[in-house]
Amino acid sequence: MAKKKGRLLLIKIGDGATPTEAFTTLCGLRSKTLTINNSEIDVTTADCADPGGALWTEVLGGTKRVSVSGNGYFKDEASEARMNTVAMSADPIANFQVIVPDFGTFAGAFLLSSAEYGGEQEDGVTYSLSLASSGTVTFTAA
Repeated sequence: MAKKKGRLLLIKIGDGATPTEAFTTLCGLRSKTLTINNSEIDVTTADCADPGGALWTEVLGGTKRVSVSGNGYFKDEASEARMNTVAMSADPIANFQVIVPDFGTFAGAFLLSSAEYGGEQEDGVTYSLSLASSGTVTFTAA
C-alpha cells in the first residue's frame, strides 16, 4: 500500500437522525489520532508439575477501548456546532466515524470527553476534542 496523506484521515460526527444517520467531517482538524487499547487480565499460575520452576506470565484479553483525539482550527461549520451541542448535552455521546484512507472505517458511539477552544492573539481560533468509545466499535475494511 502506498503512503497516504495525513489530511485524508477523517473524523466524522453523526447528526443523530434515525433511521439513516448522516456523517459530516470535522474538517478543521489538522492532527488526528485513533488508539486501540486492550487491557489484560493476569491469570498466571505455577506449573503443577514444576511449582518451583520459571513462572511465565499468562494473560487473557480484558476490556477494549478506542480513543480518538484531534486538534485544529475552528471553522464555524455545522459539524463543529453539532460537536458543541453533544459536548454540552446531559449525555455527551454521539456516533462518530474515523476513516483511515485505503484501510477502513472505525465506527461507533463515543463519549465526547473533552472539547477545548483557544486562541492566540496572532493566530486563528483553535479547538481540540477527545473521544472515548462507549460500546462496540466496528471496523469495516476499505
